[in-house]
Amino acid sequence: MRGTFVVGPDRKVSSSPTDRKASHSPSKGLHLIEGLVRLLALPAMMRAARATAADTAQRVALGVAAGLAGLVGLFCFTNASLTLLERRMDPAEAWSLVGGFYAVVGGLLYFASTRRRR
Repeated sequence: MRGTFVVGPDRKVSSSPTDRKASHSPSKGLHLIEGLVRLLALPAMMRAARATAADTAQRVALGVAAGLAGLVGLFCFTNASLTLLERRMDPAEAWSLVGGFYAVVGGLLYFASTRRRR
């Protein structure tokens, strides 16, 4: 069997021509066809895996970008609110008011997230 290429499970090589005729059946040909179908389907499966990986990478990148945009917005909102509050009251009072607001929002988010698990 030197120089042959067989796709599929290992097969016994019979030495006599009568054994070859007896072992030739339609079900043996199905194994060869099954191997060929798998070989032909492999690029399609790899394309699907690549598309899924690209989709996941894009979702992660969008999530990171949204988180960064949220942090920038939070920073700008905090600076704007502090500027407005410091015009009306002492800077320490303004900082405590903004800190208290974020503490209440953080507590509400914490309780909302733990309530789903119960």
